[in-house]
Amino acid sequence: MSGRWLFSICALLIIFGLLPFSSFAQEQYGIIQRLETFDTEMGKITINQDIVIANLLNEYYIRNASKPGMQGFRIRVYFDLGQQSRTVSQETMDEFMENYPGIAVYRTFDSPYYKVSVGDFRTRDEALKFLKTIERKYPKAFIVAEWINFPALN
Repeated sequence: MSGRWLFSICALLIIFGLLPFSSFAQEQYGIIQRLETFDTEMGKITINQDIVIANLLNEYYIRNASKPGMQGFRIRVYFDLGQQSRTVSQETMDEFMENYPGIAVYRTFDSPYYKVSVGDFRTRDEALKFLKTIERKYPKAFIVAEWINFPALN
């Protein structure tokens, strides 16, 4: 196994370890320890790094475990203010759940606006694809970047 290939694999694993996966933090078992664990099929990797970096990674894992989810996208199907906005937002939410079962729906109040957002999309492309399927029913819908719940892996 060449050194360049091994370095590339290690770099990729470390980069993926920096993503906010709360399961790593919940286990309190960082990517460095996982890499250095001996595997009979893959061998052992030794990583020499400053203890400050290891502490920062562990702190990062713990901090992200306290707020599960990730940065992603949702589609805003309703956004309004006024006396009827609370009622209309609830009606919009109920209608969406009836027409698109299985898609998460979120209603928020950010004074003075009521907002109804749908979906938990990892990428803008995923959100855009779903937006195309609902744009006839919700012509004013648009994509927003939000902190989302972890969507199911397909």
